[in-house]
Amino acid sequence: MKITIRPPTTLSKADALVLAFFEKQKPQEHPYWIKLPTDVRKLVSTWVGRKDVTMEWPSTHVLRLVRGRFTTIVVAGLGKRAEWNDRRDRLLDRKIVRLAHEHKWRSLTIMPLRLIPENAGRMAENFILADYDYHALKKAPPAGWHDVRSVTIIGIANPDIRSAMHRGIVVGEATNMARAMAKAPGSHLNPRIMEAEEQKIAKAEKLTCRVLNEAAMQKLGMGALLGVAKGSTEPPRFIVLEYRRGPAKHKPLVLVGKGVTFDSGGLNLKPSTGMQEMHMDMAGGAAVLGALRGISRLKLPLNVIGLIPAVENMPSGSGFRPGDVLKSMSGTTIEVGNTDAEGRVILADALTYAQKHYEPVLVVDVATLTGAAVVALGQQAMAMFSPDGKLLTQAQEIAEASGDYGWPLPLWDEYAPMVKGTFGDVTNSGKERWGGAIEGAMFLYQFIKKTPWIHLDIAPTMSSIEGQHLAPGATGAGTRWLIELARRWTDGRLKLT
Repeated sequence: MKITIRPPTTLSKADALVLAFFEKQKPQEHPYWIKLPTDVRKLVSTWVGRKDVTMEWPSTHVLRLVRGRFTTIVVAGLGKRAEWNDRRDRLLDRKIVRLAHEHKWRSLTIMPLRLIPENAGRMAENFILADYDYHALKKAPPAGWHDVRSVTIIGIANPDIRSAMHRGIVVGEATNMARAMAKAPGSHLNPRIMEAEEQKIAKAEKLTCRVLNEAAMQKLGMGALLGVAKGSTEPPRFIVLEYRRGPAKHKPLVLVGKGVTFDSGGLNLKPSTGMQEMHMDMAGGAAVLGALRGISRLKLPLNVIGLIPAVENMPSGSGFRPGDVLKSMSGTTIEVGNTDAEGRVILADALTYAQKHYEPVLVVDVATLTGAAVVALGQQAMAMFSPDGKLLTQAQEIAEASGDYGWPLPLWDEYAPMVKGTFGDVTNSGKERWGGAIEGAMFLYQFIKKTPWIHLDIAPTMSSIEGQHLAPGATGAGTRWLIELARRWTDGRLKLT
């Protein structure tokens, strides 16, 4: 998709012209109304003036002209001006593009009521997100896929607007890359293929990439990660990506992404319902890779490390069992209560590796960790945890600003008994029936108590749902949040206590 800004004096032909109005707003109040062709103004003013037509949110009206520069006009209702917000703005941008897919429009001209850096960046980002579909394994139809090839935004550009639009494009494309990786089926993305793909991306984005094989992990004592991997014929990989554009003396941000390329549940086999989505259990790893791509293309001046433990969790005679006790890299022993709680087990070794090798200023892990987070929050927000209340408040601000919505859940000392082991130091599951998302976070906390840390449980937002105006499947959850975190760290808005 090509996105450009043009002044209102150069209205070129497009498959559809998009206008938007608030309730009770007269079309003549649009800042560029006089620049529109006469036939368009006449049609729109007549339509909006009808008593049976409403501009309530989220209505859209498709109007037709027989001839002229614009034969299709989309009039979008914004609702009450006082109720408009960034959330609706994002949805409107996506809805327009998905409407274009439905009607097979290749080009759009959009005349926003105002163009400032904030909404210019959002428009670019969300146009790109909405235009994406996963077609990698399908034969293209004769006429090709119904994507939008060009979007022209009408307005007066300045350097700040162009910079925001560039950032929006970069973030949108980085998120789509994470979506593509997460959407790949398990047969097309196992740990070894993930290693090869990340090597390619690292080379393209000028990242340093190192990969630890089983022997290297064994030497480091990663008994937790290796324990989960035992049930699969596919060998595990521990992928290390480094982006260094900040001063050498500056400690890095470390981003840890869960990379379970397929999760059957192990011997505690998952029910068949929903198992077909478990190739997306590496969505956290994809988010870390997408974020590093975005950070690199934005040329942010900081140091970032990405760690992705990549495994399959499969049932077999060699797999780990309920009741087993695994020795983690930290020396802490893990009593296995449930083999389907494997994500936290591999992340335990990754968190230890982060602290021993990098002295991070902050660690963030991103994982499709618990179904309990979905029960708690539905599919509209990821769950966010940190023992640092001020850090958790900033995490929520980042979520709102980035569009990767999240909500904090508690991580109080009172929850610690949930993960206290009987035959091992900690247990990965089974102590309590309730509060599963908190239990997962509390387990991870046992391995990172001395370092500032945020845990993002992206299980709720892993897949798109109706009303989000995104293609079915992976959303790239976490990618935009991580990029916004990096931006705030570089410009001083992120405060660590």
